[in-house]
Amino acid sequence: MLGRRLNRNIKFITAGALCVALAACSGADSSTGLPTNAGTLTSSSTSAVSNATAPSVVSVAPVAATATVAVSVDGGTVLAKVSTSSGVAAGGTVTFSLDGTALAPVALADGQAATGVPAGLPVGDHTVTVDFVSDNAAAVSNGSATVGFSAAKASAMITAAFGDGVVRYGDQEDFTITVQAPSAPAGTDLSGHVTVHDGDALIAEGDTDPSGQASFGVLNRADPGSRTLAVSYSGNAAVDAATIALTVQTTQTNADLAIAGTDDVLSGTNATITVDVIGTPDTPTGTATISYDGAQIAVGSIDGNGKLSATVPAVIAGDHRVQVSYAGDARFEPNTATAALSARDPVANPNAAGAAAAQSNNPCPASASACIDLAGERSWLQTGGQITYGPVPITSGAAGSRTRTGTFSVFWLHKNHKSSLFNNAPMPNSVFFDNDIAFHQGSLSYQSNGCIHLSWDASETYFNTLSVGDKVYVWGAPPY
Repeated sequence: MLGRRLNRNIKFITAGALCVALAACSGADSSTGLPTNAGTLTSSSTSAVSNATAPSVVSVAPVAATATVAVSVDGGTVLAKVSTSSGVAAGGTVTFSLDGTALAPVALADGQAATGVPAGLPVGDHTVTVDFVSDNAAAVSNGSATVGFSAAKASAMITAAFGDGVVRYGDQEDFTITVQAPSAPAGTDLSGHVTVHDGDALIAEGDTDPSGQASFGVLNRADPGSRTLAVSYSGNAAVDAATIALTVQTTQTNADLAIAGTDDVLSGTNATITVDVIGTPDTPTGTATISYDGAQIAVGSIDGNGKLSATVPAVIAGDHRVQVSYAGDARFEPNTATAALSARDPVANPNAAGAAAAQSNNPCPASASACIDLAGERSWLQTGGQITYGPVPITSGAAGSRTRTGTFSVFWLHKNHKSSLFNNAPMPNSVFFDNDIAFHQGSLSYQSNGCIHLSWDASETYFNTLSVGDKVYVWGAPPY
């Protein structure tokens, strides 16, 4: 029975009290191995249970979520995204550094922060570093990331115009060019060299200013028709080169017609009529027609100088009509012009005998149309060195106002001229050939102030015969 009580007590002994139980056992009878007093074991067992050590409670701090930073550069914007391994929302600030230079901090919003790439960034490779500083380091860690990017040149856009797009051959027009770079920061330098090619031919070139503007005059020498020009911009350190095609339309231009040979024609002589087709910058080509009093007298190709001539034999005295027509060519438009040809009977020479005498020893060059012999106090008209009118008497400049000698050209004719130098003195039939010196009707008894005085009839003949450009030859010394 004691043995059964012992077993019940032992099964309730905890591991922590085992050593107490064993100590109690040390007082047992050596022969039986059992305790000598059962009550003492029970008491010892109870004491062992009540003195066992209580379990310890350990507090462990939670681990912060790891922040992951991603950075990208798109156009002119740098974007940072911050996420966490646990999905916890991150809060804090992001500092961007460009090529080692820190920019202003940016607060994180919805896990993102952005800043702009500074204007005027040099073309080439650059580095952006992002440093994220958490506002709750216990919940989310700090983080950083680095990305490289390349700043490329901005794309150029060209607009160009040549006049209004329709330009006549031979006209000088302004070529205007505008360069823009929409993706570049405001104020980007857009200066550069621009060229305009028509096929392989360079027809114009210049330079844009920093705002991208260029304008220069261009002489249009393209044959009429549609032309596609290549307008090129060379670019610069910040802006790419670019080329565009510009279509312009060249049209024909007008040609002027000049008719020569209709002046100072004497009846009975041949008249050579010449049409001159005038155009620029190149001489017109093609055919022309000359008609005289309605009858066609010449038709053919104009020469390398743009001219065609025809001869009217033995012109009859009176008024005649000359018409010339130009057929045009690829560059020049057709044109027509008319002129009047007035043929007069030769002036009867009142001094035919004197003309014959003077002709035998004529000192006046054949190129001269009017001759003045100061020493002989006479003058005459001639054609090809042959005297046709005169000699007639004259008076010339008095002492102190001598008429100059030499070769001169008629430059002005005035029928009813009055002198602005001598109190509006009348100078009828004036033919000026040397500054203020002229042939005109005047006294044959008194010397002049330099002009050549003629009789009324002679002054009318000189006025009606001489033309601008005719040569006047003066020689000798007056006898007074």
